[in-house]
Amino acid sequence: MPLNTAYIALGSNLGDRLGQMQTALDRLAEASIEVHVVSPVYENRAMGMGEAEPFLNAVAGVRTSLQPLALLELCLEVESGLGRVRSAHWAPRTVDLDILDYAELELKTTRLHLPHQRIEERDFVLYPLRAIAPDLRIRGQRVADLAARLPMDALTRHAFSLHLPNV
Repeated sequence: MPLNTAYIALGSNLGDRLGQMQTALDRLAEASIEVHVVSPVYENRAMGMGEAEPFLNAVAGVRTSLQPLALLELCLEVESGLGRVRSAHWAPRTVDLDILDYAELELKTTRLHLPHQRIEERDFVLYPLRAIAPDLRIRGQRVADLAARLPMDALTRHAFSLHLPNV
């Protein structure tokens, strides 16, 4: 079965943020997802959450034979397994996995929009994505160009990083 390239955003603002993001990557790999590249880690404010801890964010490039909705289900299972509770839309979370792009496919269902519907507004997604896929096209525009339009005011690149899973 052919492998498709997808990009998954990872975020966390509760507990061992970096450890939970790494465990999420490892669990994706254990489920036969080939994680082939991981961006630098960035820290940013928790938008719309008041006094919540800041988020760590990164993006992973993966190769998978899963179709988009099956990949979404796997991401939701990984989140749940790491203690993610969906109590409110803008709530702190142990880990958050969002499919940003899947083989440059355009898809709109009640469960999944591809590419991610607010990607152009999110510096905490575009900067990590630019680091690993600057020429990826989102709705006809290069990620590098989309990122260049957003200020990096509240976003900090960190020295620590995630590593590729050992599977």
